[in-house]
Amino acid sequence: MKKIVLFVVTIAIFISCSTQPKPVVYKLKGKVDGLETQKAILSSFDKNLKSKALDTVLVQDSIFEFKVPQQNPTIAIVSFEKSKIRIPVIIGDGDIDMLVDKTNPFISDLAKTTSRLTHKFYQYERHAIKDKEKGMILMQKYRTTPQASKRDSLKRAFDDWRNAAEAYQYDFINKNKDIVGLIVMQSLIVSKNADFAKIRKAFDSYPPQVKTTDLGKYINTVILTKGATEIGGKAPNFTGTTPEGKKLTLNQAMGRVTIIDFWASWCRPCRLENPYMVEIYNKYHDQGLNIIGVSLDKNRESWLQAIKDDGLKWQHVSEIKGWSDPIAKMYGVMSIPQTFIIDAKGVIRAKNLRRQELEKKIVELLNE
Repeated sequence: MKKIVLFVVTIAIFISCSTQPKPVVYKLKGKVDGLETQKAILSSFDKNLKSKALDTVLVQDSIFEFKVPQQNPTIAIVSFEKSKIRIPVIIGDGDIDMLVDKTNPFISDLAKTTSRLTHKFYQYERHAIKDKEKGMILMQKYRTTPQASKRDSLKRAFDDWRNAAEAYQYDFINKNKDIVGLIVMQSLIVSKNADFAKIRKAFDSYPPQVKTTDLGKYINTVILTKGATEIGGKAPNFTGTTPEGKKLTLNQAMGRVTIIDFWASWCRPCRLENPYMVEIYNKYHDQGLNIIGVSLDKNRESWLQAIKDDGLKWQHVSEIKGWSDPIAKMYGVMSIPQTFIIDAKGVIRAKNLRRQELEKKIVELLNE
């Protein structure tokens, strides 16, 4: 009886093993005319958007080819050992077979590609390229037109273009609840004028398998962080290290009006804004304006020299960790210069104002 049972079990195991479906493997193939023999690297990104290598193959006769298993679709980059060409693709949902345009991979020939998401990704980027060209033409006309009346008209046209471009992006993330939608969402969250209420609503409507991708996890973290520093919210308190090596908190540095200024010595736009910040500080400090500079420098000497050279008399903090600065992470800072204007109660009243607009807001808050 034991022999019969053992025989039946053996047959069952054999049948179950032999009938398991073979894993699906997709082809990722590309030809780059004139590309010499070298290594091609396929990389993806983790939840912190740090690159992670997935595979390496040898380019032969200008052709590279990877084997990619079926998976939850994700964005990947093909890069090369001896070339600066970088080719973004969506892997995991079909074959990719492309004739790569070296000047701009997004206008490559995808005729043999069956990856639906790669087609959608490239179609969106092609639209974005053409749309950006329209904006650049309008801006160039504005800068080279001397007549005030025509400049006003061009300024309105540029503002209309910018608003339409932004509306298209928000419409896209609401209609495309997949990895491509996340890619567009990621470009929105780094914008200084990102509407996090809209982004949060769109993200919440995405399927779980999309939200739990590494890119989805990254976006969710940024939304939670930057959403906490929206206008009307209480500015998160923080502690930083001063040039003297002492600890300073935001609560200690606050005045009737406080500007939190994220900058760095190596940031040219920041340095160009500094003379205007100095002027505003000198004009309104006695009335209750304080500034606290948070530097994203990685070199202490460069930071201190920039403070001295630019005459920045207000309080400063930095952990000398560049983009890994904990205060910058707390405030979701992904580009500089970036400013937060808070009132006496620590409420964020405005963000990223410059020059006349910044002065106008300061006067308004000082007069409350």
